Amino acid sequence: MEYGCFSTKLGKLCGLVDGGKVFYLDTLDVHEYRKHPQGSVIRLLEKELTEYLDGKRQIFSFKPVVQGPYLRRRVLEEVTRIPCGKTITYKELAVSAGIRSPRLVGRILSENNILIIIPCHRVVSVKGLGGYKLGVNVKKMLLDIERSMCGDGNGR
Repeated sequence: MEYGCFSTKLGKLCGLVDGGKVFYLDTLDVHEYRKHPQGSVIRLLEKELTEYLDGKRQIFSFKPVVQGPYLRRRVLEEVTRIPCGKTITYKELAVSAGIRSPRLVGRILSENNILIIIPCHRVVSVKGLGGYKLGVNVKKMLLDIERSMCGDGNGR
């Protein structure tokens, strides 16, 4: 396992990786993760995130490790299937994940601790962008980056 924090266009992000798997990617520097050294794999994650934020990378070589209760895993795994440049609504995600409540989906997404790799910014409200852990402006920025590099095949 490797852990490290780095600066991005979004601010500071910290990641916990093991080989090609991401266990954590969020803004909080987790003290207990610091026991893991920083090495070439975390630097590769930083490089890929920089390329993504520069509009030069659509797909990451890292796969998220989704942990927690079944519903959380189900929702976050469904989110990983949303293609770059596309969005779906909280309601559509709820249906595809077999959940009745779009609000529950929103709560689960607000607790996503593998940002960008699990692209919860691609889930929007029927009335607009909806919320995002890093703020609506960051959500809009991420969607704009994706639309410029991947297109917008669903008219949102």
